[in-house]
Amino acid sequence: MRPEDLQKRWEEEGEDIFAAVSKWRAAHPKATLAEIEQAVDEQLNRLRARMIAQASAAADHEGSQELVCEQCGQPLQARGRAKRRWHIHGGQEVEVERTYVTCPQCGGGFIPSG
Repeated sequence: MRPEDLQKRWEEEGEDIFAAVSKWRAAHPKATLAEIEQAVDEQLNRLRARMIAQASAAADHEGSQELVCEQCGQPLQARGRAKRRWHIHGGQEVEVERTYVTCPQCGGGFIPSG
């Protein structure tokens, strides 16, 4: 995904978050500052998780073709897709599907991070 496409997607996601907070605020006109903060944090944490997952997918597409084995220096080969999950700040879980790569020389394999 091109950087400008990723930015446009994030802008759209941000607009959705702003709309959700605005809708929540209209439904809770007597909310305390702490309640408003919690509602905003929940939405921002969701946005953070989406951004991380999308950035990870973009990095996977761009970086998996140029990886080399750390043991023998051979170019790594893509061997399908695999899912990974991370727990991130704000109590959110991010699941990304990344390219699984292996070394044709020594047989090692892993899912690149990043």
